[in-house]
Amino acid sequence: MSSLRLLSTVFLALLWSSVALAQAPSEPPTTGDRKSVSTPRVQELEASIAELKASREEAPENMKGLVDRQLESLQQAIKMQQMVDTANEQNKARRAQVPADQKAFWTPVAPAKVPSWISDTQTRAELKDGMLKCPEGTKVYAEKHAVDCRLPPTSRGGIPKPHGLALWFYKSTGKLKAQRYYENGLLRWDISYHTIGGRSSEGLYDNEKPKVDRENGLHTSYAPNGTITRQAEYKSGQLQGWSKQWEDDGYPSTATRYENNKQVEMIGPTGQKM
Repeated sequence: MSSLRLLSTVFLALLWSSVALAQAPSEPPTTGDRKSVSTPRVQELEASIAELKASREEAPENMKGLVDRQLESLQQAIKMQQMVDTANEQNKARRAQVPADQKAFWTPVAPAKVPSWISDTQTRAELKDGMLKCPEGTKVYAEKHAVDCRLPPTSRGGIPKPHGLALWFYKSTGKLKAQRYYENGLLRWDISYHTIGGRSSEGLYDNEKPKVDRENGLHTSYAPNGTITRQAEYKSGQLQGWSKQWEDDGYPSTATRYENNKQVEMIGPTGQKM
C-alpha cells in the first residue's frame, strides 16, 4: 500500500469521526461498546496495518521510521472508526425515511462494464504470465508484487511503455490490489481492491497523456462490505450529471448534479435541496 493511500485512509477515518460524533446521541458510547465493534471498515484498517507491516520489512532503514508513524496513525484511526461505527448504528433510528418517489433515483445503477478477464480472486502465487494475454510486440515485466505488459524501449536508456494489462498485489496477502489496462501508455480502465478483498472502485478512462488520468463514463466506488457508496458520471475527466453517495448500509447520503465539472444542485435523502 502506498504512503499516499495510507495517509488518505487515516484522513477519511478522521473525517468520518468528526461527522458521526457531531451527530451522535448525547450519551457517548462506552469503551466496552467500542471494543465490541468489528465492522468491515475496522477490518479494512486492520488489514491495512498488516499490509504496512509487510511493507516495513522491505523498506530501507531510513524509511522505517516513517512507516512506524503511519502504523501509529492507523492504530488511532481504528479507535476513531470504532466510535464512528457505534455512533452511526445508534443514529440509524433517527434517519428520515426515503420517500417512495425518491427510491428509484437513489437505487444504484449497474456499474460500467470494465472488460477485465482476470478474476477478482487472482493471487500473485497463482498467476501465470500467459494469463495477462499481452498484446503482440510486448514483453511481460514481472516483479515480486507486480506484473505487467510493456512495449520495450525503442532507444538505449528508454523506458518501457505500458501496453496491455498491469497487475499489482498486496504484500501481506498476495491478493489483487489493482488491475489496469493501457494502450500505448494511456490508461483505459482501472479496477482497485480493498485490502480485505472485494472491489473498492472501477471505471473507464480516455487519457490523452500518460499519467494524466481522465475518468470517462460511470465510475463506481464500494465500501469494504461490498455496498455501492458512490456513483459519478464523467466526461473526459470532468464531472457531468449526478454524483451520488450512500452510507455503508445503502442509505442515501447526498446527490450533487454537475455541469462541466461545476456544481449546480445538491439534494439529500428525501429530495430536499441542500
